Amino acid sequence: MRDGLGVSQAAATRVLVVDDDTAVLRSVEAVLVQSGLEVSAVETVAEALDLIGKKQFDVLLADLNIGEPGDGFTMVGAMRRVQPKASTFILTGYPDIESAILAIRNQVDDYFVKPLRVDQLLMAIEGTRARGSRRVQAPRIRSVAEVLRECATDICERWFQEVIRSEEVSALPLSKEERIDHVPELLPELANQLQEHAKELSAEAVRLSQKHGRTRYHQGYTIPQVLFETRILEKVICDIIEENLLTLNLSRLVPDVLEIGQAMQAHVEISIRAYQAQIPSSLQTSFSMLYKSPYLGVVIADEHRVIDANDAFLRMVGYNRDELVRGEIDWLAMTPERYRSQDFAAVEQLREFGACVPFEKEFMLPDGRMLPFLIGAVRLSIEPLQWSAYVVNLTEQRKLQAAERKVREWETKYAVINRLAHEVNNPLAALVFTTHLLQTHPDLTEDMRTLVDDSVGMLLRIEETVRRVLAESQDGPS
Repeated sequence: MRDGLGVSQAAATRVLVVDDDTAVLRSVEAVLVQSGLEVSAVETVAEALDLIGKKQFDVLLADLNIGEPGDGFTMVGAMRRVQPKASTFILTGYPDIESAILAIRNQVDDYFVKPLRVDQLLMAIEGTRARGSRRVQAPRIRSVAEVLRECATDICERWFQEVIRSEEVSALPLSKEERIDHVPELLPELANQLQEHAKELSAEAVRLSQKHGRTRYHQGYTIPQVLFETRILEKVICDIIEENLLTLNLSRLVPDVLEIGQAMQAHVEISIRAYQAQIPSSLQTSFSMLYKSPYLGVVIADEHRVIDANDAFLRMVGYNRDELVRGEIDWLAMTPERYRSQDFAAVEQLREFGACVPFEKEFMLPDGRMLPFLIGAVRLSIEPLQWSAYVVNLTEQRKLQAAERKVREWETKYAVINRLAHEVNNPLAALVFTTHLLQTHPDLTEDMRTLVDDSVGMLLRIEETVRRVLAESQDGPS
């Protein structure tokens, strides 16, 4: 530890500087001392905490990551508790927005990314000392369960507005109350589950889910519509959580969000079972409901042709019902050569086992496009061999997978960029402070002063180049 005393000790602002980069620490200390401030400079959290308990300070200037990520906020918290009138600043080489959010929450007076201008730092210190500590009240930290309870009315209204935008759902002749149904009662049950960290739905939540499934059946909903509404509800809840992120207990955020997803999945499964229980048994043994699905392709085929199909399948593959009736849909001819072996293997499985393992393939559409599909089938008869198959268009899923890969690649790149930023910005910060000391040295010759001024100019060019490159490199995936 080093204590540097500037001129006018009695009136000097007392500053505690903490940074585990020795070069940065020494240069910051020297600049602050030269500016007439009383400085205590240490390299570890333990030393800083010891000083906070023993000595009075006006300003804390702490690096964000000292030994461990986020240690700077540990010192901010300690300073706020022990010396609440002191101003606090965070200094870091990581241009990380999450750190900025934490800085706001911890009521840090300012947040600097290395390298910073010396005059900016000095002005910030002088500014906080001149106006005194004017901290705003910290927002009350809440749990996700509290947010669900407090925002329940807003969630219901936003969910309703999202749902009725679907033409298919809004066409059902129902009142607003009939559509909202169980949601106002379900949200408090979900909040209770989060608060109690329960692994299963409560008895009341199960009852509500069952009632919901029965009600939706009698209201004329299809199962895809029930799934659609549940997905929208989960989306609205996530939007509400995101909007309240700054006031949430982050230590429980991820577990709570995962628990919400699991609870919503359990809810919709119970609802659908209750829905299906209302269907007459004669219909439960057939695939008539699947045949009506607007999202799932249903096909009856033999070894070459599509014999029958629902509208969803015809729409997927670009054919109409007249062409189907004329026997013009040849699934084998639609299949590119590279997928024929998969088709033949599936046919042999149907012959031997009565079902085939679902597999992915592509179909060539009449307009020449190639689209990916997931197909599974069960045998209907052996002689002639016929089967019923479900067909799912994977186009959107493939796009999502590609987007997810791009995001993962960008996240990896972002982590590397942050590390490089830290390694470049720390020595730049030290050089900025050092050249400032040289510029203001009273014994410099004119030639030496010219060289120092030139060095400052080169440093500024390097700093600007680094900032520009980092900014361009941090653009996320489009």
